[in-house]
Amino acid sequence: MSTSAGLLLFVLATALVCVVGMVVVGRARRASRASDGENLGSRGGTQRMLAENWALVEKTARETGMSEEEIARVRVNVLGLGDG
Repeated sequence: MSTSAGLLLFVLATALVCVVGMVVVGRARRASRASDGENLGSRGGTQRMLAENWALVEKTARETGMSEEEIARVRVNVLGLGDG
């Protein structure tokens, strides 16, 4: 076997190992996200967490400089309530 053929074989084998590694890592990441017990990554889980802790969310929003109008919009989106 010539040197160039050996080098080509080495490069192709290395590329194949890299591609297989990326596929395995991608599947592992997807599986870890799907098996999350509380699933706070979902919109419903996040909305539920914000609604349960709304007093703290509102307090933190005011402390960080959110306007009352912005807080009211978030309240409507999270709790489904108007300005009441």
